[in-house]
Amino acid sequence: MLGSVRSILSAAWPFVGSAYLLYLALQQPPVRYVGVIGLVVVTPLLAGWTVGRLFGVGPWATPSKPDPQKDG
Repeated sequence: MLGSVRSILSAAWPFVGSAYLLYLALQQPPVRYVGVIGLVVVTPLLAGWTVGRLFGVGPWATPSKPDPQKDG
């Protein structure tokens, strides 16, 4: 059970962090700048992470099990 909770949390943290940065970007000016700069940095990383997890490309692709080599 702990493994499934950990799996859900590890898959959700990029979206939770991005939502928090979006929240900061919608606040008044001193905090808005932090949120906007954070989103500028994090958005390309989030896009790459999402593509890697969904389509299996790039550095964030979930590793697949290698085929066992046949002795022959």
